[in-house]
Amino acid sequence: MHKRERASEISGRVLPFIQDGDYFFEKGIKAYNRRDLYTAKKMFERAVTFQPEEPSFLCQLASTLAEIGEYEESNRHLLNVLEQSGSDMSECHFFLANNFAHLGMYSDAEEHALLYMEHDPEGEFHEDTQELLDLISLETGNKSLNLPLSTEEELIKSHDEARQSIERGDLSLAQKQLREIINNHPKFWAAYNNLALTHFYKSEFDEAMDVLQDVLDKNPGNLNALCNLAIFLFHLGMDEPGAKLVDRLKQVHPMHAEHRYKLGNTFGLLEEHAFANKWLLSLRKSSFVYDPVTTHMLAVSYYALGRKELAMKMWKKVLELDPEGTVAPYYMEMAANDKLTVAGGDYQYRIPAHKQNKPKKDRQVKAMKHIQQVRKGLEKNKITHLFLLRGNKNEEAYSTLRDFCLRKEESLFVKEIAANIMLEQHPEVPVKLAHEEALVEVGTASVILSQALDVIQTLKNNGAVIDEHVLFYWSEAIKLAELTGEKIFENELAVAAAIDHLARKQKGKSTQKAIAEQYGISVSMVSLRMKKIIGWVNRNV
Repeated sequence: MHKRERASEISGRVLPFIQDGDYFFEKGIKAYNRRDLYTAKKMFERAVTFQPEEPSFLCQLASTLAEIGEYEESNRHLLNVLEQSGSDMSECHFFLANNFAHLGMYSDAEEHALLYMEHDPEGEFHEDTQELLDLISLETGNKSLNLPLSTEEELIKSHDEARQSIERGDLSLAQKQLREIINNHPKFWAAYNNLALTHFYKSEFDEAMDVLQDVLDKNPGNLNALCNLAIFLFHLGMDEPGAKLVDRLKQVHPMHAEHRYKLGNTFGLLEEHAFANKWLLSLRKSSFVYDPVTTHMLAVSYYALGRKELAMKMWKKVLELDPEGTVAPYYMEMAANDKLTVAGGDYQYRIPAHKQNKPKKDRQVKAMKHIQQVRKGLEKNKITHLFLLRGNKNEEAYSTLRDFCLRKEESLFVKEIAANIMLEQHPEVPVKLAHEEALVEVGTASVILSQALDVIQTLKNNGAVIDEHVLFYWSEAIKLAELTGEKIFENELAVAAAIDHLARKQKGKSTQKAIAEQYGISVSMVSLRMKKIIGWVNRNV
């Protein structure tokens, strides 16, 4: 100690202790080598904070995330590296292939495995990639999946159409659509599960059970089928086999967030509140944390377990996520007045009805109604008109926008766009807009809305037709940015290309390669944004 003090006195200067990206990366490597993966993850995350565009930092973080089972987060970083570095980081395709295989997304896994072998035919992981392709072939029973992403999009579109038929009550049409999907894609298990639901809703209980049994014969561990079967058994009064199945489900420990959600939802409906709470709570580090439906279910589970304060905290969060919703205020008021008792039906995102004639898949009902309402509210002519007014910076245009903001009959979303355009033109003047029975004052322009409006211009510049399909995906991208903090609009060309591609797929054929060439960007840039938007649109379905 004395020597150190003496040295300081002699030198007369302080040697700085620099903590930069390299410092945390080295600490991360040391933790990784001693297999302390959670410390390694923390150190690599801090390194990335200092140098967010350093490929080696991102790749090492992605590798660590994959080892602890956070495959989706790992993929996010790997796709970012590919976007920045292109084919120079071909090994990212190998790591993505492995991650997708772990998630059961075998088509994506094969796609990236083949891309790795194409970009680096004599690469370090060539043999491992070939083994992975062989495993995928064994898992799927096909010599080669060879399903491009466009085929998967068509499958998702067909499945969505069948779900919409269910929500409209056209169960016969839904059954026809789902059977066609099953014939063309015999391993697409979601179609089987929805087909079972259509039979159940029509009181065709034997047929519903037969479909679930068919799934479980072909895919014995299919969690969605097991959960649906448990619900069906209890609904039909078959408590003993239902209880045995629930005991089996209590032993399941899934890694994928969608499966954990399904368990939490099922246990809630069956009034196994402790297990519902366990699995819903496990979703706090996934995208479900931004879902008001999931947060409501977590609140119900807390309340059922006697943890009222935590339940109220969760319902307040639901209110933040869904400020115009009526579910959270109802439950908060009932709980505050000690009038609330909860049961399985309370896990559904709605104000409880006194009589229920038949079961409904309320999560899907809410999601599809939401999509239908958004499509209805996005009136093409009004948004196009507002966009044109954005370019006319004169008093007449400003006055037209001001009048528009005060119309009670217009949707809040469209009025927010008008208000934002006014604040872009005169940032010093707050804007008042009519909302319900009050006037709301908006004082600053939204960076996200301004970026989103710039994307509309980019779409127009690249020949896109601004129709209801474009506006639907555009509005969903805005919600994704506003509710999750995802900076999807930072690259205008990439998000515009993704929206254009998704909209064209609704009307006919479009390929990512063609769109990428049209917008002058890489396919990976389109793919990354497109997957984020699709994931957001399908979050409640």
